[in-house]
Amino acid sequence: MIDSAGDDIENPRGRVVRITTGARLHFGLLSSVEPFGGVGAIIDQPTTQIEVSESSEFLCQDSRQEIRIGKIAGMVSRTVGMSGLPKCKVTVIACPSSHCGLGSGTQLSLAVAEALCQFIEADVSRDSIATEIAGRGKRSAVGVHGYFHGGLIYEDSFGVTTANLNPICDRVALPEPWSVVVVRPSAGTCSVSGDFEQEQFATLQAPSDQQIRELRNCVSEWMMPAAQKQEFSAFAEAVQHYNHASGMLFDSVQGGPYNGRAVTNLVRSLIDQGARGVGQSSWGPGVFCWFESLQAANEFIGSLTDDVEVLSISHPRATPRSLELAF
Repeated sequence: MIDSAGDDIENPRGRVVRITTGARLHFGLLSSVEPFGGVGAIIDQPTTQIEVSESSEFLCQDSRQEIRIGKIAGMVSRTVGMSGLPKCKVTVIACPSSHCGLGSGTQLSLAVAEALCQFIEADVSRDSIATEIAGRGKRSAVGVHGYFHGGLIYEDSFGVTTANLNPICDRVALPEPWSVVVVRPSAGTCSVSGDFEQEQFATLQAPSDQQIRELRNCVSEWMMPAAQKQEFSAFAEAVQHYNHASGMLFDSVQGGPYNGRAVTNLVRSLIDQGARGVGQSSWGPGVFCWFESLQAANEFIGSLTDDVEVLSISHPRATPRSLELAF
């Protein structure tokens, strides 16, 4: 018996759960303080793919992710009242590089958490999978909502007081022919994560009401309508404008709207070369630029210099993660 949204799984080992998801681009937060809010989109490359299969004991087939995955397995056990870790093998088939602005930690954690729940046939809500088991969505829920829904996600914090996860304010399925290239400087960048990220946030001042209002208006009156009408030029312009304005909320720790000189210079260089919809994803150093077609994206890549590393060439992903079950 196979219940699959994709290709069948060769299954000599009994029950198998496989989850495949895309990557997350984050265009920026609505505020530098809780409950934050933000905007971003899911793209189809690079992918994260997790497989959970039967085993006589809990095993993780990726030494780089063993600690993270072990913690998630422990949270699954505690959530459902198991006495020990689930007897299964977790294999990381594909996962992009960490701390590049692609949301790889969120996508991996969600995929592992959901795959383990599916494997043991536990009835756990999506919110619990995300916030309690995977421990994601504390600052921005864009990656969580993108994982479960796909598309361009606008999560607004307006009026939110007690929710564990900011709700979706609006969602649009971006046109599939549009393409996005993600690049980074080959040298001179600094990743922001973990304790260092918490320290950065702790020093930030709350934005003014006018700043928040301008960011919300940019999203609700410009970016989302342009996406809904499939007006590429307006969408790209809105994304670039929003990303710069949101980045300025972090001026005191980034030294401007972008994180450091190398990323700042790359953004300016891409814009000077005619790229559109250019921005830093999350803390970077990944920088995205949007194109109306894959051909245009490939032509632009051919003009890049050797000091720029291409992380991905992709399309928007309008669908949720794929979940495959085999018995």
